[in-house]
Amino acid sequence: MRKTVRKTVRENLAAVRLLLGTAIRVDPRRGLLVLILSPLLNVVAALQAIGLQWMVDGAVAHDRTQTVRGGLLLLVVTVLVHQATAVATDVRLVLQHRVGLEFDRRLMNLCSTPPHIGHYQDPEFLDTAEVVRQRRGEFGGALAAFVENANLLARFVAALILLITASPLLALLPLTVLPLAAANRWQARLVTAAERAGAEADRRRMALFSLATDPAPAREVRLYRLADEISARHRDAFAAASGPREAARAKGAIAVAAGWLLFGSALIGGLYVVSRSVIHGTGSAGQAVLVLLLSTRLVGATTGLGWLLGWLRRSLDTVALYLRLVDYPHSGGAYGNEGAGERGEADGAAETGAGLPPGGDLVLEGVSFTYPGRTAPALGPVDLRLPRGATVAVVGDNGAGKSTLVALLAGLQPVSAGRIVFGGRDLSEVPPERWRARVTACFQDFCRFELLAREAVGLGDLGALDDPAAIRAALESAGAAEVVAGLAAGLDTQLGRTMPDGTDLSAGQWQKLALARARMRPAPALVLLDEPAASLDPGSEAELLRRYLRGNGPASDTITVIVSHRFSTVRDADLIVVLDGGRIIESGTHAELFARGGRYADMYTLHAAAYSTGPVVRSAPADPADPSENGRKVAPGVHAELAVDPGEVALHGTNGQGEPVGDRAVGQAPGGQ
Repeated sequence: MRKTVRKTVRENLAAVRLLLGTAIRVDPRRGLLVLILSPLLNVVAALQAIGLQWMVDGAVAHDRTQTVRGGLLLLVVTVLVHQATAVATDVRLVLQHRVGLEFDRRLMNLCSTPPHIGHYQDPEFLDTAEVVRQRRGEFGGALAAFVENANLLARFVAALILLITASPLLALLPLTVLPLAAANRWQARLVTAAERAGAEADRRRMALFSLATDPAPAREVRLYRLADEISARHRDAFAAASGPREAARAKGAIAVAAGWLLFGSALIGGLYVVSRSVIHGTGSAGQAVLVLLLSTRLVGATTGLGWLLGWLRRSLDTVALYLRLVDYPHSGGAYGNEGAGERGEADGAAETGAGLPPGGDLVLEGVSFTYPGRTAPALGPVDLRLPRGATVAVVGDNGAGKSTLVALLAGLQPVSAGRIVFGGRDLSEVPPERWRARVTACFQDFCRFELLAREAVGLGDLGALDDPAAIRAALESAGAAEVVAGLAAGLDTQLGRTMPDGTDLSAGQWQKLALARARMRPAPALVLLDEPAASLDPGSEAELLRRYLRGNGPASDTITVIVSHRFSTVRDADLIVVLDGGRIIESGTHAELFARGGRYADMYTLHAAAYSTGPVVRSAPADPADPSENGRKVAPGVHAELAVDPGEVALHGTNGQGEPVGDRAVGQAPGGQ
C-alpha cells in the first residue's frame, strides 16, 4: 500500500513538473503571470471581508472615518480583483490553448517517431494511448485545473489567517475540509482505475462507432443490415466500460457525503461560537460579519472542492499516462530501449542514408521475429540472400509471414534474433532512419493521403515535394499519369471526400498514386511492393509487371521485392521465395520451382485454374501412361503439354470443350506477356 502511495505521489509530482515546465516553456511571460497572479488575487480578495468588517464596526460605533475607510477598501479590492481576474482569465485561456497544442505535438511525435512500429502491436501501449487520446483535450485543461486548485489553496490560507484573528478556535474550521478532500481524491482514484480497466471496451466502442459512421463500411453495413447488430454491440461495449465507472462513482459518493457532513457540522459550530461572543460582548458585530462572509466563501469553495480536486486528479493522471508513453521505450516495451537520442544522431544523415554502402546484396542471417505478447515467432528463422539489382518475389498463403518480412526489410521492426546485412554492413549498427532513407515502398494497406494530388505523391520524397517535374516523372514511371490527368485541377486537385470540394478516387486510383509515391525517391537501395496490384485492373497490373520486371524498373543496383498472390506478377522475377508458417520452404526461379513440383507449382497451378474457363491445367506427366505429374493428379478432361522452350515453362492446353486455354490458364492478364 505504501509503495502504491509513494508511486502515486511521484507520478503526480512528475506530472506537475512537466505541466508547469511546459507552460513556462511555450509562453514564459503568460506562464509566470498566470501562475503568480491568479493565486495572489485570491489572497487579495480576502481583504473584502476586512473592509466589510470595518464598515460594520464603524457604523455600530458611529465612526464615520472607519466606515469610509472600510468602504473604500471594499470598493478598491472588488474593482481590482474583478478587472485583474478578467485579464488573468483571458491570459490563462491563451496559455491553455498553447499548452494543449504542445502536448498534441508531443503525443503525435511519441506515436510517429519511434524507430520501429512494435508499439502498435503492444496491448499495454495501445490501451494507455487510447486513454490519452480520449483525454487529449485535458492537457490544456490540466493547467487550468492546477491554477484553480492553487486559487482554492490561496483562499483557504487567507481565510485561515483572518479567522484566527476573529477566534483562534476557528482556525480548526478549514481543517475539517481535509477529510472531504481525501474522500473526493479516493473517489477520483476509483473512477480512474475503472477507466483504465474499461479502456479495451472503450476502444471496441469507438471502433464500432467508426464502423457505423465512416463512409467506407457504409455499403456492407446496409447490404447485410448490420445497423442493429453494430448498435447492440456498441451498447454492450458502452455498458462494459461505463458500468465499472458508475459503480466507482457511487462507492466514492458515500465517503464524499460523510466528508460533507463533518464539514457542515464544523461550520455550524463555528458560527455558534462567534454568535455567542457577539451576544456576550466579547466580539464585535464586524467580526461576526467577517466570519459569516468567510464561512460563506468556504462553503462556496468547498462546494467546488470535489469537482476541482477531481479535475486536478484526472488531469494529473492524464499527464502521468502521457509520461508512461514517454517512458515506454525504456521500460521493456515493444520497441525496447531505443530512444530519441538515436534519432538525434541520425537526423543529419537520414536524408541520404549516409554511412551505408552505395549498393550490395541484402542478406538475412538466422532472422526471426516474434510479436509482443506472443511466444511463437511470426517469421523465422530465415536465411536469405537478395542479390544486388535483383527482382525478388515473395509468395505464400495468408499468414505465412510475408508482410512481417517486408516490415523487417524496411527497418520498421527490429529483428528478434539474427541479423540483416546490406553490402557487408550490419543494419543493427545503423540507425533505422538511415536505412529507411534508402528504402521506398508501396504497402498493401497503403495510405490515402487526403491532400493535394501533388502532395499525395510528393510525400514520397519531401525534398522534391514542391518539384512538379519530379512528381510528374514519378507519376509517369508508375503508370499513374492518367489518374492526375483526369482530375479537374490536375496536380492541384484536393483529394478525399471528407475535405471541402475534395475528389474521391477509386481503390485502384489510390493505389496508383501510392505506387507513384514509391517512385519519388531517386535510386533507392530497396523497393518493397506488398501486394502492389491488389486494387488494379488486369491492364494496369500488366503495365506494373512491365515496368518492374521487364527492364523499365529502378536502377540496376536496386533490389526490388514484390509480395503478391498473383502469379502472373511474380513469374518473371529473378528469384521467387515461398514462405509457409514463417519459414522459407522453397526458393529459385519460376522454371526451377515449377519443375520441382513442390508447393510453388501447386499454388501456381491453382492460380491458373482461377483464370481459366475450364479445369486445372497441369504440365505433361513424366509417364504418359500415368495421369499424374510428379505425384499430382491432372484434372480430368484436360490435355496439357509442356512448351517446347525449356527456358520458359509456359502452359498451353485445352479445356473440356476443346477450347484453347493458353496464357490465361496461368493467370497472365491480356497484354502481360
